[in-house]
Amino acid sequence: MKYLHFQLQVKADEVIQVVLQQSAYLRILDDDNYASYRRGDQYRYHGGMASGSPAVIKPPTPGAWHLTIDLGGEDGEVKATVHIVNEADPETKKSRRWGLFG
Repeated sequence: MKYLHFQLQVKADEVIQVVLQQSAYLRILDDDNYASYRRGDQYRYHGGMASGSPAVIKPPTPGAWHLTIDLGGEDGEVKATVHIVNEADPETKKSRRWGLFG
């Protein structure tokens, strides 16, 4: 399976903002569930299909998270820009990451 992967450190007052050019599945996973996702086993995640952009996801707790972005098994290419932003002031971007797969 092709997907974008970002390792993120998120504080209590921050959210993850994802700018997409098309609909895609966004999943936030902890270490164990990310390992299961990679193996193709059952896993638990937060998120789902994002049909609008930018999409905003708040992790359930502060800390280290894995963000995956994929097309749910569909063919194609997804491009995404990922920001960690302050929940109260989304214009203040603390981190910027780029990704692409085809």
